[in-house]
Amino acid sequence: MNKQELRKYMLEKREMLSLLEVQGKSHQINQQLIFFSAYQTAKTILTYLPIKNEPDTLPLINNAWEQKKQVLIPVTQAENNSLIPSRLKNLNELTRGIYNILTPKPEYLRPVNPDNVDICILPGVAFDRQGYRLGYGGGYFDRFLPKLRTDCLKIALAYDFQILDCLPRTKFDIPVDTIITETSVHLCSHANF
Repeated sequence: MNKQELRKYMLEKREMLSLLEVQGKSHQINQQLIFFSAYQTAKTILTYLPIKNEPDTLPLINNAWEQKKQVLIPVTQAENNSLIPSRLKNLNELTRGIYNILTPKPEYLRPVNPDNVDICILPGVAFDRQGYRLGYGGGYFDRFLPKLRTDCLKIALAYDFQILDCLPRTKFDIPVDTIITETSVHLCSHANF
C-alpha cells in the first residue's frame, strides 16, 4: 500500500470507532502519559486538539493545568503552511478554524518560541515501531519538528491498531521518540533518554 491508500484505510478504520471506544481508549492513553516520568517533569507541553476520532487530549490538557504546566497548542498558518505554538489558558478561548480544528480566537493567539517546548504530543494516522508517522498529508508537523530543541521529547498518541511494523518514509521524515497507546508505552529505538 502506498501512503495515500494506507492513510485512507487507517482513517476509515479510526472513523469506525464508537464514541464509547474513543473515550475509553483515550482515558487509558492519557493515564499512560500522565504517569510517564518525562511528562511529570515537563514544564511546557505542546499538544494537539483532537479531530476525527483521534485520542482525546482535552483531559490531558486539564491535568497539565492542574499540575501548573504551560500548555501550548499548534496553530495552523495556512498562508505559509506552517504551525506556530500558542499558549492556551482556557478552553473557552477556542473556536473552529482551518480543517475544522479547534484554534485560538485571534485575541487569544499567544505565540511561544518552539525552544520552550519540553514535550511535543503529536497526532497521526499511523506509526511504525521505529517511530515514523503517517500524518494527514499536509506536512505541517514535518516542517515544524526541526524547530524544536534536540532534547524535546516527541510523543505520539495512538490506538493499538495504528501501530504497524514499517511505514513508507522519506529522508525528511522525523520519527517520534515514544508512542503511547491504550495498552503500551513504546520507546522507539533511536530515542535518547
